[in-house]
Amino acid sequence: MSSDRPTALVIHDDGDALDLLTRLFEASGFEVVTAVTGYRAQTYLEGSRPIHVVVAPWDSAGAVGAEVYRWSLQQRYDLRDQFVFLAADVPPEFDRIVAGRCLAMSMSRPAEVVRVAAAAVKRRARLEAERDAAFATLDSDRPSLLLVDDEPVLLAVMAELFQDAGYGVVRVESGFGAIAILENEDFDVIVSDWHMDGGDGAELFRWIQASKTHLVDRVVFLSSGEADDEAARVAPNRPLFHKGQDAQALNDVIREIVRQSRASKPSIQLP
Repeated sequence: MSSDRPTALVIHDDGDALDLLTRLFEASGFEVVTAVTGYRAQTYLEGSRPIHVVVAPWDSAGAVGAEVYRWSLQQRYDLRDQFVFLAADVPPEFDRIVAGRCLAMSMSRPAEVVRVAAAAVKRRARLEAERDAAFATLDSDRPSLLLVDDEPVLLAVMAELFQDAGYGVVRVESGFGAIAILENEDFDVIVSDWHMDGGDGAELFRWIQASKTHLVDRVVFLSSGEADDEAARVAPNRPLFHKGQDAQALNDVIREIVRQSRASKPSIQLP
């Protein structure tokens, strides 16, 4: 097998549908692994072989996609937006659980299913390249800032503002994603939304308290005005700013956090 070909995990209990999708994906340059049950699919996802996209039914006739997706949100959060669901009729809970990250397609257009899956793989590759480039720009002369928010447009806007202000910014769309980065990296300051799908500010802060205590004093939270009481209980003494307000105060707090985290490096140029 060629290691540079993306791998699609195709899940379906209908042999004809499984065969059709396998042939279409292979013709489009994918390696394909198949599963007829959620348990078998989870076995693949727990293995060492990279999986780049998952295709699974999720409608009134077959909910294996929901089963595997819920499992992935806990065990393989990196795949949260790498699912394409086969749905003749979308179940009521679909939008609440998927939260706009993935599409549901009709099996009557199998070629379109493959096209959407290929687009998801390309999007992920682009995002990973952007993140690698962001890490490459981090150096001792620019304070490093981890920005966490599950609203992609707002995340992009804030990242640009912080970059223009002189910070080396790495952005991520969830608390769990931030945890994955923080397992191997440190930052001068962490700016995180409080309410997020896939790991909120509370979960992120508790992990930092347990696993990287030296980062506790570097965390700043943002909210839409609904998190004050909970944040005060879970993360006492950590600053919390309402989105779109107090921009100067937020900047001042971040500058002071950077100053303290870089206290042993007096040559740092603060933005």
